[in-house]
Amino acid sequence: MSRTLAGVLVGIMVLALAGVATAGIPDPDNSNVVLGPDGGMCSCPAGDGPAYEYITVTAKRSDATPIAGIPYGSFFFTVTGGEVTITHYDDETNSVGEIRFTMVADETIIKLVPPGSEYLTVECQIYTVVLNDSDDLQVNSFDIDGNGCVGLSDFGIFASIYLTSDPRGDFDWNGTVGLSDFGYFASHYLHGDCSK
Repeated sequence: MSRTLAGVLVGIMVLALAGVATAGIPDPDNSNVVLGPDGGMCSCPAGDGPAYEYITVTAKRSDATPIAGIPYGSFFFTVTGGEVTITHYDDETNSVGEIRFTMVADETIIKLVPPGSEYLTVECQIYTVVLNDSDDLQVNSFDIDGNGCVGLSDFGIFASIYLTSDPRGDFDWNGTVGLSDFGYFASHYLHGDCSK
């Protein structure tokens, strides 16, 4: 093979690699992070969930075409309003550029007045690109009174708001405090520091 032909082939390879590299750069304005379809997230002093499903991130180029194949390790999150653990659900972005993550609160998130006013804000970065998008999520705590223990006083509050639309006890986010909410509450009863 001549030196000229080898140089041409190397040049073509360099151009092809450069094209692949730039083809996968997410655009911060066309890419986004969306929380849902769950209406909110539940927190427990024991940090044992339940997991929020899903944080969905969509990666798109500047021409709004999706970017498939970005591995989950290339996504970085900033969450304000509480401590959480985010775990990948999908391994990489799919053909429409989407990838899902689950989230669990690490510590109880104490409700503020008025009830239902505590929110987490989730922002995302793909590679080194910070998205110009964020999403908010309402959070409830099984520790309704905020004393660090899901105990008798929390049960009393829960009982007093049973069959109402009070967001403090709506753990399944369907708009009513009902039997399924009681099931969630009961499964976290006596979690946290209840020795006080």
